[in-house]
Amino acid sequence: MLNSGAMETPSPSDSVERLWKTARYLPQTVRLLGTRYRTLFLAHAQRCRPHGDAAVVADALAFADFLSKQERVGLLAPERTALRRDERALRRRFRLRRDGDAVEAIEKWKILQWLRL
Repeated sequence: MLNSGAMETPSPSDSVERLWKTARYLPQTVRLLGTRYRTLFLAHAQRCRPHGDAAVVADALAFADFLSKQERVGLLAPERTALRRDERALRRRFRLRRDGDAVEAIEKWKILQWLRL
């Protein structure tokens, strides 16, 4: 029995389900990364626990941050451009809140969405 403070390791099937749900929010990135998307996402999924009403969006934003900060990944220029476009589209409507390895996407107020901030 796990206590409420213990961190659960995501099962491989949970990570794969997250992988496919998140892909919907990063279409250009996924298309350009091709087969590398799965490997990179599974590495990210071990370090991130999305929650909240927009958990899938939080996962997508956190994955974009993960890719941006990974110098060893060596994204090509078109892959970086696709990642920035996908991330920008999500950040127009949401912002990412981090608390350790837990992430949550918070919807911005409508006026901030209109102003694209």
